[in-house]
Amino acid sequence: NIIKMQKLLVILGPTATGKTDLGLYLAKKFKGELMACDSRQVYKGLDIGTGKMPSTGRWKVEDRRWIINGIPIHMYDVVYPRIQYTVADYVKDANKVIDGILERGKLPIIVGGTGLYFKALLEGLANLEVPVDKKLRKELEKFSLIELQKKLQEVNPLKWQSMNHSDRQNPRRLIRAIEISTLHSLGRSPHSLSLARDDVLRIGLTAPREVLYERVDKRVVDRIKQGMIDEAKNLHKRGLSFKRMKELGLEYGVLADYLEGKLKTLDEIVKTMQGQIHGYVRRQLIWFKRDKKVTWFDITEKNFAEKVEKLTSNWYHKLNDQKN
Repeated sequence: NIIKMQKLLVILGPTATGKTDLGLYLAKKFKGELMACDSRQVYKGLDIGTGKMPSTGRWKVEDRRWIINGIPIHMYDVVYPRIQYTVADYVKDANKVIDGILERGKLPIIVGGTGLYFKALLEGLANLEVPVDKKLRKELEKFSLIELQKKLQEVNPLKWQSMNHSDRQNPRRLIRAIEISTLHSLGRSPHSLSLARDDVLRIGLTAPREVLYERVDKRVVDRIKQGMIDEAKNLHKRGLSFKRMKELGLEYGVLADYLEGKLKTLDEIVKTMQGQIHGYVRRQLIWFKRDKKVTWFDITEKNFAEKVEKLTSNWYHKLNDQKN
């Protein structure tokens, strides 16, 4: 009787901490396959700027699937960058990938730095899947703020109590809350998008801030040498607007400014990009520190990878059925 594996290994943390490299190392040890949790690596053609290529080792793309050092990486190149890909899209596609990896008897190893995607995948964002009720919305848009407040208090007093002052003054949020509550009361309760993944090990990689900044700075220079500017030029030639590049953010936003002539020199590109990514690192640290289920490892410690491997091994070899 084969026990179907239901374990999920997560490696998260700010950019430039070597999450993918660690994931590949652990995939070899624990028969794993990788899945990216990154809001920009899902886009085709955003390769150098999003760091799809590994820092070491061999990689190839086969049947639209990336394989690095013999390990498949899923959720790269899902859609064209002109298309808006949402958190709900990611969760739906990612859950299919996870199920596929589990069916093959392998360990899904999720690596990345997009906090919202992790939250939606692991804990669910129930509201994502509630469709817009156009008829109800049209009706509610005629309501005054006070009428909306009263309506929500009637249909869902608990939701009303949980709202803060600014939410209660925001007609758009009130309408959405009424819409969701009405669907619930009709028995068409939206299932939470995330599937219950009950055996999850969350590993966080971090380092002192100045070390992270240093790694970011070096990475920016390396990626420009790799051809990131030409990558942006080609994306634009193939129809990706500067406006959309700015929506994709960070490296691509800066490169759009350069291609539009707002930045003149290579030095300006480098400095602007480094500064913006430092800001992104700070936001990532704040976001991930909220997750109390993460075990953190400092990548500047000499034997951190061994410690991660030991923790993973203890967790991995615990029989799945111990909790039954």
